[in-house]
Amino acid sequence: MPKLTMTTRPDKAAVNNSGEKAVGIELYLDELIKAEPFASLFSIKPEVFEAIKADMAINGFDPSKPVNVWRKPDGTRILVDGYTRVRAAEELGLLRVTAYEKTFASEAEALAYAIHTQKDRRNLSDAELLRLIELVDQPQEGFRAPVASIEATDRKPRKTAEITADTIGTSRAKVERARTVLSDPEEAAAVRRGEKTIHQAAEAAKAKRVVPHAPAKRRGLGLEAQQANDEAVAEGLRIIGLLRELVQHDPSSARRKAIRSAIRTLQGALM
Repeated sequence: MPKLTMTTRPDKAAVNNSGEKAVGIELYLDELIKAEPFASLFSIKPEVFEAIKADMAINGFDPSKPVNVWRKPDGTRILVDGYTRVRAAEELGLLRVTAYEKTFASEAEALAYAIHTQKDRRNLSDAELLRLIELVDQPQEGFRAPVASIEATDRKPRKTAEITADTIGTSRAKVERARTVLSDPEEAAAVRRGEKTIHQAAEAAKAKRVVPHAPAKRRGLGLEAQQANDEAVAEGLRIIGLLRELVQHDPSSARRKAIRSAIRTLQGALM
C-alpha cells in the first residue's frame, strides 16, 4: 500500500493513494452518513449557517461547492466535509446535494483531508484549534499511530509537534502550548468554553507544576491540621497561576517585577 502523505500534502491524498479524479455527482441526503470525528470537527457558526441557508432557499444547492464524501470499500458514504451545507439543505427540505466522492486508506487520512479543506477558509478560534490538535495527536480508528506520526515512517525524524502544525496550518509553538493545556483537564475546559486563550491556559498549567501537586506532609500535624495545610497549599497553587497570568498582561514593568517577586516568595513558602 502506498505510504500515507496526508500530513505534508493533504490536498494530494486522493491522487497519491488512489489515482482518482474528483467528479461532482448528485447524491440523496439519506445516502450520506454523519460520523465522528468529522461531524463535530468544526463548530457551525449560527450567522454563517443562516447566510448559507438564506442563499440556498433562493438559489438551491450550489453545485460549484460540493460536499466531500468518503466512499468506503463497502459502499457506505461518510460525510467528511460540508456539514453546514447539508444541515441547511435538510432544513429546507432538499432531497439531493452535489458531492465529490473520495477514497482514503484510513480514517486518519480522511481526517487530515477534512482539516485541510477547512483550515484555509475559517478563522479558527482557540477552542477549535485545541480540538484539532487533540484529534491529530490521538490515534484514529483503523490506524495505531496518530496522524502526526504517519510521516515519521521510513523518513528523517521530525518533531511530532512540527508535523501536527503542518497538518493544521499553525505554528509548532502553538501546538506545544496546546499540548500543555491538554495535559491539564481544568485548563483545557476553560479554553473550550472560550474563557481562556491557549496561551493563557498553557501558562496557568505550567504554573501549577512549579510546586508538587501533592501538598507536603507536615510532621506532627493532626488530621484536621494536615487537611488545613493541604487546602492552604492548593490555594497557594491557584494564586500562583493567577499571578502568572497577571504578569502576561500587566503593561507596567515595575508591577511585573513585583509580581514575579511575590510568586517566588509564595513558591518558597509552599515548598
